[in-house]
Order: sequence, then structure tokens, then C-alpha cells
Amino acid sequence: MNKKSIVLQTTLELITKQGIQATSLSQIIKESGVANGTVYHHFKNKEEIITELYLMLTQDFGTVVMRNIPEDDIKKQFSIMWLNLFHYFVNNPLAFVFSEQIARSPEIPQSLKDKARQYYGDIENYFKTGIRQKVFKSYNSMVMEELFFGNVVSIVKIHENEKVKLLDKHINQAIEISWKGFLRD
Repeated sequence: MNKKSIVLQTTLELITKQGIQATSLSQIIKESGVANGTVYHHFKNKEEIITELYLMLTQDFGTVVMRNIPEDDIKKQFSIMWLNLFHYFVNNPLAFVFSEQIARSPEIPQSLKDKARQYYGDIENYFKTGIRQKVFKSYNSMVMEELFFGNVVSIVKIHENEKVKLLDKHINQAIEISWKGFLRD
């Protein structure tokens, strides 16, 4: 892992544990073990590190969701998108915490959130296509994306709490419930 990646990973670990405000640049430098000059070579300040981390993770979310999507079966696409995001969050708990606690935080400026929307273009197009094909209800595509995301997050939280042993049938039920929420009557 290169030094820039180490700084980003350390920042992710720190801010998911203690929040953005409680994480200082000096702490990032100390915890990463990377020299001051090296950190400043890559980043001007903590805000620049957070910006890059935010954009990097947002791009990951957008890419992962759309991985291995079949061409013409909109329901199968939905299931794969759902499972892709679920498994990504289960296998990347820091990314999950970041998406829940940090990415939606008022500490992330709206201008950065707007810039990151570019990484959700394929997801937005998926829902718009479903609306055009009259498969989905005609809702705002951003609302649909957020509801899709929220459905997955809810099941990941159940999985993380381990109060309910999630079986494949439970996950498939969650996908089906989510799918039916978008369908036209």
C-alpha cells in the first residue's frame, strides 16, 4: 500500500471511530506513520483528505452496485445490484460506517455531495429506464436510489447486530419486498 493510501485508510479508520471533528490532521499523521512532508505532498489539509476519501468511497459504491449486471432482465439486475451493495457493506464494515455516519453528515459540504452524484449515474439510469419501460412507478429517481440504498442498509444492520441469523431466504425476502415497492400497480 502506498503512503497516500495509508493516509486515506488511517483517516477512514479514525473518522469512523471518532468522527470528523474529533480527528485532527496531526492525529492522522501520527497514526498513519507517514512523515509530515509526505502527507503535505499529497494533501493540503484534513479537508482535502476527507474530500478524496469521500469521493473514492462514493465511486466504489457506484461501481460495486453495478458490477456484473445482466443486459435485459430488469428484475435480475435489481437483485444483483441489491446483493452487490449488501455484500460490499458486509465485507467492508468501515465503508458501511462511513456511508451511514459520515457520508450523510452535515460536516460534508453539499457541494461535495453534489460532485459525488456523478458516480451514481448508472444507478440513476437504471431507475429511469425502469420508469420509461413502465416497470417502476414514476417517482423521482434520486428518491428511488435512496430507498433502494436504505433497504440494503437496514438488512446490513440486522446482519451486523447478529440478533437474527440471516439466511439466504431472508435476504431473498428482503430483495423481493424492496423490488415490489418500486413496481407499478
